[in-house]
Amino acid sequence: MNSYIKPVLLSALFTSISPLSAAQTADSKQQTSVKERRSVLEEVVVTARRTEENLQDVPVAISTINSDDLRREQINSPQDLQGRVPSLVVGTGSQMRNTETPTIRGQGAQFGSSPGVVMYMAEVALPSDPVANYQGGAGKFFDLSNIQVLKGSQGTLFGRNTTGGALLLEPHKPENNLSFRLAAGVSYLEDVGSAKPSGESYEAVLNLPIIDEKLAARIGGQVYKRDGFTRDVITNKDYDDKNYWTARVGLLWNPNDRFENYFMGVYSKSDDNGTATVIEEINREGLNQAIPAAAGLGLVSNLIPGLDLAQPLNLGCLILNTFGPSSNCGQDIVDEQGARGNRSVQLSGDPQDVLKSSTVLDKFSFDINDNLTLRNIASYSTLVHSYRWDLDGSRAQLNEFINPEDVNNADVSTYTEELQLQGEALDKALSYVVGAYYEKTDAKGRIIAKSLLFVDVNQEYEQEKESYAPFFQGNLDLGYFTDSLAGLNLTLGVRYTVDKTFGRASIQQLAAGLIPLVDKSFTTRIRNTAITYTAGLDYKINENLIYGKISRGYKTGGVATIAVNPANYTYEPEYVTNYEIGQKSDFTLGEIPLRLNTALYYTDYADLQKAAPDSFVDPANPSPVPQLGQAVFNVGKAWVAGFEMDLTAQILPSLMLVATYGYTKAEYEEYDLLYGGATAQLDCSGEAKERGNVLDLSCLPFQTTPEHQYSISARSFLMGSDEYGDIEASLTYTFVDEQYSAQLSPPEGEPGAWLPSFGLVNASVTWNRFFGSALSLQLYGSNLANKEYRISNSNQWNLTYFRSSIYSEPRVLGMQLSYDWQ
Repeated sequence: MNSYIKPVLLSALFTSISPLSAAQTADSKQQTSVKERRSVLEEVVVTARRTEENLQDVPVAISTINSDDLRREQINSPQDLQGRVPSLVVGTGSQMRNTETPTIRGQGAQFGSSPGVVMYMAEVALPSDPVANYQGGAGKFFDLSNIQVLKGSQGTLFGRNTTGGALLLEPHKPENNLSFRLAAGVSYLEDVGSAKPSGESYEAVLNLPIIDEKLAARIGGQVYKRDGFTRDVITNKDYDDKNYWTARVGLLWNPNDRFENYFMGVYSKSDDNGTATVIEEINREGLNQAIPAAAGLGLVSNLIPGLDLAQPLNLGCLILNTFGPSSNCGQDIVDEQGARGNRSVQLSGDPQDVLKSSTVLDKFSFDINDNLTLRNIASYSTLVHSYRWDLDGSRAQLNEFINPEDVNNADVSTYTEELQLQGEALDKALSYVVGAYYEKTDAKGRIIAKSLLFVDVNQEYEQEKESYAPFFQGNLDLGYFTDSLAGLNLTLGVRYTVDKTFGRASIQQLAAGLIPLVDKSFTTRIRNTAITYTAGLDYKINENLIYGKISRGYKTGGVATIAVNPANYTYEPEYVTNYEIGQKSDFTLGEIPLRLNTALYYTDYADLQKAAPDSFVDPANPSPVPQLGQAVFNVGKAWVAGFEMDLTAQILPSLMLVATYGYTKAEYEEYDLLYGGATAQLDCSGEAKERGNVLDLSCLPFQTTPEHQYSISARSFLMGSDEYGDIEASLTYTFVDEQYSAQLSPPEGEPGAWLPSFGLVNASVTWNRFFGSALSLQLYGSNLANKEYRISNSNQWNLTYFRSSIYSEPRVLGMQLSYDWQ
């Protein structure tokens, strides 16, 4: 059915239904207008300390986005958070567009290692791809109650120790009333200068009380489809599209006031045409040196010291000209792409991205008495990921992942179990949580790739990870001991974590279909332990909270599944110590209600994990050609410091302003890497150093850390009445400063590593309860100025010898019609 017609038919269908129930009409007449209801700032409930609390009472740096804001701003994925949350960056990590790796305070993920920021759904960590850093499935922002962004190392209370923070996704729980919501939307995507209908979405949510006040269910689903905005000039295939569906069911059982059990199951599947990468430049000197060696033609040069035939004979260019094909060492390929523009490409691969994810969880709570509660959280999650990706973005096979759809790059299953005892003592002056956490993950996968035109790569891996951790955290009101300390609270927490990782991997690299470059397998294991902690003081007077805290965070070591040097099969943990002071205040300026939350922090970062090339010359093999792979290295230490602010101001009863700002400064103190690449690499000395030398990379700009981020949002409530409904408008501007994306090269050695700053304008107008009915209509737009900017750099200049980019989404205009009945 035509995407124009569907919303019209749906509108006609909804209009024929009784607009509001009698009870709803009576309730609405008793309610005050939107303007009056919003003249006071609402309380925000968060679960950062594993129990429900007022945001303004929690001595932790947190940013929150509620369900109304998610809908108003059309925030449907992690990428849509870009610029809205201080210190949070969501990027590709030089991987595919859908990877959406979160980084907080400069700490995120490395290719092949554990994430530095973990996403949780209903307090359960989402399953993650152990290689590509993808967490959870598509549609994870559907039907959420709120999103909470916890910044900095958490130290104690969360199941996976992380260095950067956590994103808590809280789903809507079932409620004790019968209601349902239906929504249909159409979107228009800017496509090479002309707007066209390109997408459609459908949502349905049913809230069903089964036994009054005792058992309720919530069932929902979402379908989202959108055309791509980059087209292949040969196959006419559109890349950068979206095509997913998700379904979720929740059951909430409250047989009495002391017992609660929440069960949730969710499944999602995404199947799209993959990422369009755009070739920008080719490193001819690197190709001349690397391709002959990969094809075995560099043996003569290696056997005769000082003899280098690669550059004088242009051997790499000759091979690229023959098999690219190209007439001038790839410059024609680059020129052709430049003439096409960034929304049209010619790719040698056939990109595809298929991701399936599921989670089943159960949260049990029992009040043993008025001061003691037993909680248990158990879950089972899966993630299956199969993708193809043309990383160089050209018709030459310089670097491509070419898995068939039935060969999974990642197949992951995770069990978790967490038992908690939450209590109060000393006349409620002491509140505490004591518990234990267990997690077991089994992962396997296969990666089939083509590199440097000639090299066929086949990698397989299996991983078993097991983690267990007892923990305790308590909060004590020191006013219990003396009135002079009233309002002063002490927080202490500690966690002891044991992580065990077993890995089995094999890697084969074959050049020209004949010459074996790498053929090896290994089995190894590693065990890490760590003590992490939280210690802090906070003081609450009236509506003002000030606090200071120290927290220790830890990210486990692991097995590098594509390493080739036995010394690099495993890597060690990294650690951070976070020092933070902050304040949270609700106050009035004149008659204007204000909420101002700020934090100032300093993070000491040790045993940094960085992914880098790995090489090995087998002494048992007469060939001097090194085996090449990739490993994770512990390279040194760094510091990260910054300031964060969230401000909300109810300027008028009908006008609210929300502003955020984040300032981040970071530097490497030590960054020493034993280099294992195929060609010489520039370091901070200004010299190009060969394989086997230690690179000093401490002068590099800190990765994925924009210095400034801010957003300004104005929300105007234009009308509120029972007869006509409510109309509200929102206008938001977000800005993210330039950021450095490379991790192994100074800027002069990695072209394009600096990603540009960008500012985006988004807007929406929503008419709720349309003319007193149950219908609501929203018009929205993102990237209204249609800015085109680079969001990712391949950072392959010294690895597979090209530079390519991924570009931002164009302007999107949309309309959504919804029907809410209760």
